[in-house]
Amino acid sequence: LNHLDPDSGTSTELFEKLESEGFFILASSNELAIEEILPVYYTRQQVEQTFDIGKNYTGLLPVRIQSEDRLRGHLLITFIASMIVKRIQLELLNHENKRTKKLNPISLFQNLGYQRCSVFEDKIIIHEADSKANQGYKLFKIKVPDELNLGSR
Repeated sequence: LNHLDPDSGTSTELFEKLESEGFFILASSNELAIEEILPVYYTRQQVEQTFDIGKNYTGLLPVRIQSEDRLRGHLLITFIASMIVKRIQLELLNHENKRTKKLNPISLFQNLGYQRCSVFEDKIIIHEADSKANQGYKLFKIKVPDELNLGSR
């Protein structure tokens, strides 16, 4: 806006449009070229969303850490977990159809958590999964065996 002549018709039209539609301002302590501003903003937004996933969906925060090494380790685990959740989310969105439309990472994890089995001395029998868990298994090409032999103990 500083570069516009306030007496020209174009700036008057611009100011009228701003009055009716509004605007938002990005402030930064870094000097950036105009063409760099939005990419930097979107990158920052993606980083915030990544940590939001770690905070709200994976239960990795809050944390009480007393050393820098532990903080670095925690951040690495948070980042890896966030990336896994994000990849699952993108995969679910890429394969969305009428049946999987209601499937999101949280509901998928919940339904996978309901998977049951019966444990015996020599084997584990895996029970039939519910439909949402089966959708997840199919989407990610996971073959669930009917049973696992433990061998002799």
